[in-house]
Amino acid sequence: MAWETSSDRTVKRLKNTIFFLIIVILALGGGMGYALYQKQQSFKQGVQLKGELDQLMDDYTSVKVENQDLSAQLMDKDSIIMANAKEIQKLIASQADYNKIKRKLELLRNITQDYVHRIDSLVVENQTLTAENVQIKEEIAVERRKNTTLTQEKQALTHKVEVASMLKAYNLEVGTARLRADGREVPTDKAVRLSRITISFTLGENNLAEKGEKTLYARIERPDGIVITKDATDNAYTFTTDSGQTILYSIKETVNYQGEALPVHIFWDKLDKKQPAMDGKYDVKLYADGKEIGRGSFIVRP
Repeated sequence: MAWETSSDRTVKRLKNTIFFLIIVILALGGGMGYALYQKQQSFKQGVQLKGELDQLMDDYTSVKVENQDLSAQLMDKDSIIMANAKEIQKLIASQADYNKIKRKLELLRNITQDYVHRIDSLVVENQTLTAENVQIKEEIAVERRKNTTLTQEKQALTHKVEVASMLKAYNLEVGTARLRADGREVPTDKAVRLSRITISFTLGENNLAEKGEKTLYARIERPDGIVITKDATDNAYTFTTDSGQTILYSIKETVNYQGEALPVHIFWDKLDKKQPAMDGKYDVKLYADGKEIGRGSFIVRP
């Protein structure tokens, strides 16, 4: 049996120390490699999770932008989505538990899908309402056109009735004469002798005309266009036409009209019998119910 020398023991201790150091180095290397592997895996997962989050938010933003007029109705959903997105961003940045972040992403995905579904529902509802509004507007337009047509037809019919119910003067004759002291009329067309103008006509038969008392107005215009009247400054010698115009008249007569032909005779006497009448052509116009119903003329000679 050989005795172990001190030199042998020294070599043995050195070998054990080296072996121990190798084991320690290997252990440290393995730990560092595992840590590096874990860090790489965590980075990959973070990139993956961030990609999923970005895709979710891009889809959500696209839907929101395309439906800006409707998104205002889902503001409560908007705030929830943004709050969850910010929380997930913080978890990813802090490299929190992968499964926890995945659960949060799945929750956010469900919320955004519900948001999209509600937007789609609102779009369909709006399209339906728009279609209904278009239909209602078309129906209203049709009814308005019908009402316009009926109004126009009614106005046309009313106008026809008004025209048909108008009184008309037939066989209008204007005579001029000198009125003698005994009251007898002597026909004359001389300006120095003329003292009376007689107007004779027939109110035509008209069953559509309103029956009862009718005030007839005669306007006699001199050759210079002035209307002969007793007092042109007195409003008693004016009447209003159907167009709203106030005009002078020379003579008026009230008759009882019952829809049958009615002969009418009216006359005008010169106020100053010594003053010669103006020579020339005189125009005569007849009015009833504010409308002109006949016209004539006569000549006065010098």
